[in-house]
Amino acid sequence: MDEHETVTQPAPATEEVKPMSFTEKLVNIFAAPGELFENVRLTGKTPSNWVIPVAIMIVVAIAMQQIIMNNPSLADQTKALVEKSVKDRLDKQVQEGKITPEQAETQREQIENMSNPTSAFNIVMRIVGVVVFMPIIVFVMGLIYWLLGKFAMQGNAPYMKVVEVIGLTLLIAAVESIVTTVMAIGLDSLHAGPNLAIFVQNFDFANKVHMALAKVNIFTIWSLIVTSIGLSKIFQRDLPKVLVLVFSLWILWSAFTVLTGFLNFAG
Repeated sequence: MDEHETVTQPAPATEEVKPMSFTEKLVNIFAAPGELFENVRLTGKTPSNWVIPVAIMIVVAIAMQQIIMNNPSLADQTKALVEKSVKDRLDKQVQEGKITPEQAETQREQIENMSNPTSAFNIVMRIVGVVVFMPIIVFVMGLIYWLLGKFAMQGNAPYMKVVEVIGLTLLIAAVESIVTTVMAIGLDSLHAGPNLAIFVQNFDFANKVHMALAKVNIFTIWSLIVTSIGLSKIFQRDLPKVLVLVFSLWILWSAFTVLTGFLNFAG
């Protein structure tokens, strides 16, 4: 062999990244989200990253709903809110000539008889609603953020990896649900929560300023930051750019819901 001939050495094998345990993920979503989502990016498809958080969120949401509805004062506030919404809607239909005052009164009585928040029917409907819509919300949000990453960030990542990011971030929403329930009971107010609307007296769901203040929620901001960290890791893009895109999307959505009244009761 020529002494100057170069001998090609085999490249060292890349060490396989081991997925974190779910306990580690549960800690890191709060303590070290960047480390967590880098691990998510480097490991294979992991359905438990969204299945377990969705299951936790469903249990927490149902439990918090029951606690709220078992509080007499908050249950009365919920019923009064529904009755006011129904009355306003029927009054508008009467003014527009779509129904007669007698028909409006009949419909109002029928709806109020079914709107008791502590009735078995409404308890079952709330549970079914949470169980059905929670996974749908995760997959729809995953699709929106995947499209944002693909077209606005010009990145490339599997859709299900984005769903995993959304799922893990849902653990923050579970904590928010608990905190909101504690505040509602402690302050004896259905609208109480970790948002700017807590400083508003006589909160009105029809007041656009009040609803805008309710959108500024410390847990929402926290979740958006963590989601941005996750997307920046999955799509391998700079975090500042991702933060701007994610918060811009949230501002547009919040403005739409406030101005149109869409999902007002959801906060």
